[in-house]
Amino acid sequence: MGTIVKVDEKKLFFDRLSNLQKIAAVKEPRHIEKVLEHKDKISAVFLMTGTIMSVKGYVDLFRKEGLPVFIHIEKISGLSINNEGIDFIANYVKPIGIVTTKPGLILKAKKHKLMVVQRVFMIDSEVYKQLLDSMDQSRADILEIMPSRLPHIIRLVSENVKMPVITGGLLSEVSHVKEALESGALAVTTSNIDIWKADLFKQDVEYSTL
Repeated sequence: MGTIVKVDEKKLFFDRLSNLQKIAAVKEPRHIEKVLEHKDKISAVFLMTGTIMSVKGYVDLFRKEGLPVFIHIEKISGLSINNEGIDFIANYVKPIGIVTTKPGLILKAKKHKLMVVQRVFMIDSEVYKQLLDSMDQSRADILEIMPSRLPHIIRLVSENVKMPVITGGLLSEVSHVKEALESGALAVTTSNIDIWKADLFKQDVEYSTL
């Protein structure tokens, strides 16, 4: 059997996602320390680095610090992208879920009781059409739209799918984050450390008192 994501763990993740609205995309091990430094401003972690030898240690560290972790299953060196790989992640590494661009992996992960973030790159209008046509059958928990600098697409998708929508890619400043959120995204994913440590809501309060 796979790791069962407890109801309270899933609820904790969505509570953090709604409140903090920022997911740290960790692409290099040296940035792990920065995530921990700013953990109170981060909803969760998308782990996009590591090997089959190191990934469990990274996940254990984040979980110990109270941060939900999703593993981008296609970014872990040496990991087979098949049933055995999913089984390894679910039973040994034990994140809350995975991130994947491969729709065929979603059902496999769900059978192991893992949450799934489906990442979609909006390269043209055909991808958008195919996405809307396939969403009724998708078992993913969250849809991630890439890149984030497509506010009209984010708005259309968030209005036409039933699952939560997040977005990432090309976020270089806080104003980009706010634009994405105002367009309907529940949260953003980013590897930008300056955005990790930014207090979006405090800045809004400060501006409103000027």
